[in-house]
Amino acid sequence: MSTNRWSRDVVTREIMRLNDEGADLRHSEVSKKQQRLVSAAIRYFGSWGDAVSASGIDYVSIRRQSQRARSEKVAKWGLETITREITRLVESGESLAAATARRNHSALFSAAASPRYFGSWRSALTAAGVDYDNILSNSRSSFTRTGDPRGMRTILRRLAVLSDSIKDLSADQVRAEYPRLFEEAETYFGSWEEAAVAAVSRARNPRSQ
Repeated sequence: MSTNRWSRDVVTREIMRLNDEGADLRHSEVSKKQQRLVSAAIRYFGSWGDAVSASGIDYVSIRRQSQRARSEKVAKWGLETITREITRLVESGESLAAATARRNHSALFSAAASPRYFGSWRSALTAAGVDYDNILSNSRSSFTRTGDPRGMRTILRRLAVLSDSIKDLSADQVRAEYPRLFEEAETYFGSWEEAAVAAVSRARNPRSQ
């Protein structure tokens, strides 16, 4: 929908239309194609889930189905399986930056980051003998060469606007409300979490950056 005249009623009508069409109403799925709708829903209702509920749809049920699906996918993995797959990626020369791995190997990334296994992509790589700091360094250098020449400082200045609440923002929230910033932060830092840590560190020690 390409309207700038959002309202609570317009948001709920759009959500109901998507539901009638059989669309997947999970936040992560809708934000891929209906970013403006998700942003408007958060603006008027406080969260995507509350907007769906206000549209007369049981969002709790949707979340449960999503959690079951994720659990089933994660259950197919194991510590050895994850490590073996990461090793295969290393040997094939693929990029292991978090943003790239999440995009190209979502099932592996989700399993590795699951609390059931390694808890984070960094920890999974470390367990496989991969130096993640080196991966981040290469990723940042590549971004500086091919992207915004102001690199790290440019992104950190933009993140500084969110400095008061940055630690409390989830990746899904940032992806929904600030999609371009989220994409650039992931590209440069490897993950939103890494970008948030860097931004908080810079806010605490502005002269060291």
